[in-house]
Amino acid sequence: MPIEEDFTEALRTTLLTFEPPNTPSLLQAGVRNGRRRRRRRATAAAVSGTAVLAIVGLGAAVVPGLLSDGRTADHTLAGPAASATTGSATASATPKPTFTGTLPADRALATLTALLPTGLTHSSPPGGRQSGQLWVDDGHGKSLIEVHVSRQTSTTAIRSHVFAGTTPLADGTLIESRQAPPGTDPGHETVNVLHPDGLYVTIMEWQAPSQNGPSTRTTPILTLAQLRAIATSSQWQ
Repeated sequence: MPIEEDFTEALRTTLLTFEPPNTPSLLQAGVRNGRRRRRRRATAAAVSGTAVLAIVGLGAAVVPGLLSDGRTADHTLAGPAASATTGSATASATPKPTFTGTLPADRALATLTALLPTGLTHSSPPGGRQSGQLWVDDGHGKSLIEVHVSRQTSTTAIRSHVFAGTTPLADGTLIESRQAPPGTDPGHETVNVLHPDGLYVTIMEWQAPSQNGPSTRTTPILTLAQLRAIATSSQWQ
């Protein structure tokens, strides 16, 4: 038999050994396989969704109020966080100091000028902007006024030396005022104010353009009560 016929016969014999496919069985197997794949996809989707929710929950725990679109939710935290919010609100209600240490002389003079009674003129003596000094005139002669403002971190020495024997006000503020004895040349007045937060204000007034010269006035331009009102003003805060 030629080689071609041998090959054809062998192929035919081999094919005859194969059984025809069982179409119903294949169909059922395909259906079962499809159902298994759908179940697997559904399970994977459920697991992925659970993981995403867990991550979002963790993120919300770490960053409270964060929404999925990046916005923040407005809500009140419970427990200790609510106490912290209350503490912040209480702290914000207390005025914060606007300066520490010594208030620069130019700022002190600006506040002093704004607190002066109307009807007075004022000018700066030589070096006054660096030393906190101001000339004030009511038309009857100049007076020299000097102001010093600071916020003290320790007030023990000031209390014992300047305010010894002084009775504090209801809020704890200490005020000490005095006039030079009669015959002192030049005559002068001083007011010291110490607030509970350490704010310390000193204002001095001389009945002359200089603290070392003779008096050029018989009475001060500002009364002691007016000096006290200026020294205790809340504008120094």
